[in-house]
Amino acid sequence: MSFNRRGVPAASLNLSKLDDAELVRIAQLQLPYVTSAYEELFNRYFKQVYHVCYRYLNSVEEAEECANDTMLKVFNNLKRYEERANFKTWLFRIAHNLCMSLLRKKQLDQVSIDEAMEIESSPIAEHGAHSSSIELLLNQLSIDDRSIIIFRVISELEFQQISDITGLKLSTVKMRCKRALEKLNLISEQKN
Repeated sequence: MSFNRRGVPAASLNLSKLDDAELVRIAQLQLPYVTSAYEELFNRYFKQVYHVCYRYLNSVEEAEECANDTMLKVFNNLKRYEERANFKTWLFRIAHNLCMSLLRKKQLDQVSIDEAMEIESSPIAEHGAHSSSIELLLNQLSIDDRSIIIFRVISELEFQQISDITGLKLSTVKMRCKRALEKLNLISEQKN
């Protein structure tokens, strides 16, 4: 791989063929003046981050905002990124933290549980534009269990990565995942 005198790859290099670690190193050298390596990371991960945020928040607008905030935090903090965890784990940790903060803030503003259950059972909620069996099932889980299932099943992360992202012990993540999947299966069977 040829580099120019500033340590940036020559223009002929195809950034899409590089792995995350190489792209991060290049982006750390380039930012904030040149954004080509960051843009490749953005294009590589934005959809995944959006989907994780959507599964947490169940709102297109909030998921887009949270995904954009995540990528903006990556842009602003990439120079401080240390390779203690791989880039994907670090990225999803940022998304997780932003989603959890937003959920906590929303929880303070929520209506009572009885009112919420009445709203959920209304015909409008049942036939809403974004309702799906996955969302309904995920909503049956606690926020912590939902995040583990989202990362494991939807984002296909390893248990160790989920442990790093959530700050829980590896054994706790495995057990919560197992119990949450059992609960989802039970709920699904009861509905059928």
